[in-house]
Amino acid sequence: MTEIQCAQILLTGDVSSDEFPEWIARHARKLGLVEVTTRKVSAGLLVTARGAEEMLQALALGASLGPESVLVETVAITTDA
Repeated sequence: MTEIQCAQILLTGDVSSDEFPEWIARHARKLGLVEVTTRKVSAGLLVTARGAEEMLQALALGASLGPESVLVETVAITTDA
């Protein structure tokens, strides 16, 4: 059985596009993640989500590629595990 975790993903770079949070939420839903929130912080964009560790990692990878309107420089993920 896959353990459900909570993760925070900090994305830095040119991540201020207004479409990026919805893009992340849409991909998170496709991965089966829940309680997905995004918040602009001074360092970039902070994403919080709950789900299987593999899917959280997949979201971080997908977000690092992002839509054309962003340029992600770094991705840092921390989990509650």
